[in-house]
Amino acid sequence: MEISVDPKYFDYAASAPVWPAALEAFMEISKNQYANPSSIHMHGKTAKLKLLELKKTFCDMLQFHDGRLLLCASGSEANNTIIEGHLNTFSNGKLLIAEDAHDSIWYASKKHQKSIKILNIGNDGQINKKELERSLEKQISLVCVNHVCNETGTIHPVKELAEICFIKKVRILVDGMQAIGHIPVNLNEIPCTYYSISGHKFGSVKATGGVLIRDSEFDALIHGGKQEWNLRAGTEGIAGLASMTAALREGIDKMESEAKRIKTLKNHVISRLKHIPDVLFNSPENSIPGILSASFPGMTGREIVGALSLAGYAISAGSACHANAIEPSRIILAMGRSASGAKGAVRISMGIGTTEKAVNDLIDTLLDFVMK
Repeated sequence: MEISVDPKYFDYAASAPVWPAALEAFMEISKNQYANPSSIHMHGKTAKLKLLELKKTFCDMLQFHDGRLLLCASGSEANNTIIEGHLNTFSNGKLLIAEDAHDSIWYASKKHQKSIKILNIGNDGQINKKELERSLEKQISLVCVNHVCNETGTIHPVKELAEICFIKKVRILVDGMQAIGHIPVNLNEIPCTYYSISGHKFGSVKATGGVLIRDSEFDALIHGGKQEWNLRAGTEGIAGLASMTAALREGIDKMESEAKRIKTLKNHVISRLKHIPDVLFNSPENSIPGILSASFPGMTGREIVGALSLAGYAISAGSACHANAIEPSRIILAMGRSASGAKGAVRISMGIGTTEKAVNDLIDTLLDFVMK
């Protein structure tokens, strides 16, 4: 089975195509391990053993040996589980949330306004370690940061950030959704309390995710059965875990060669776009190879995405649309861009099916639109 991706697809950061091995693993477990792992009969015990085996394999690939993998149906559920569970457990605590956090974390800045403090990012999109230290007042009980920003691809120094929190005895949630399977992740070297993941971001089937936990001091978000150490009710998705494990293995095996290849394509995109008057590149030099954020002041990301969609291309806008009003990207604004620049941001993300010809065709189409 070969992987097949439309060459006009440039939205890998939103969802990656499923690796053939990941799909095969899902199908194999679905056919042969259909019993409920909570059942006490032999079929159930066999399923339970497979669940534990897959969890260990997944954790071992990330060098995660001092905690547990809590399965969830998505990365958003994983982040919500830690945030809501933490606030329920530590009612007097406060969350420190980085400005470029994913919406599945950022929602808390509005829902729990009185319990939230914002950790600023710099004009380079980075979290400053000294800024984190200054922000860790006594009430802060949980810090929430990205490993990789989903919009700009910025890689944060999560090892150092987690070490600061460890010394201060403050829990830290690292959102690893854009990092897993794309850059090396060694959790033995990152002393974070929680590390959330989303399978479809690195080539698993959808509705797979979870959080790697080093403590269980948070209330469950989903109640019912006693699965997952009473931290998440619901029958465990063994087939999804098998898919996620196979996808991670594929990502790690091909990571070095793919990173080099895609970095070359990204540099080619930049070299062609930089001749456009007023274009701004929001992705820093240290961003992951597959993500490029660029702003076109005077236009909106929605306009650009729509025009390219008509030509068959898939990219993302960096700004959101609410009630027909275009709102500038909060992440691009946090980097010091103007409202015009933040409204005109788009994200081009690449992966296994991206070719040099596809990149050139995309840029030709994009230039025809923005330069007309």
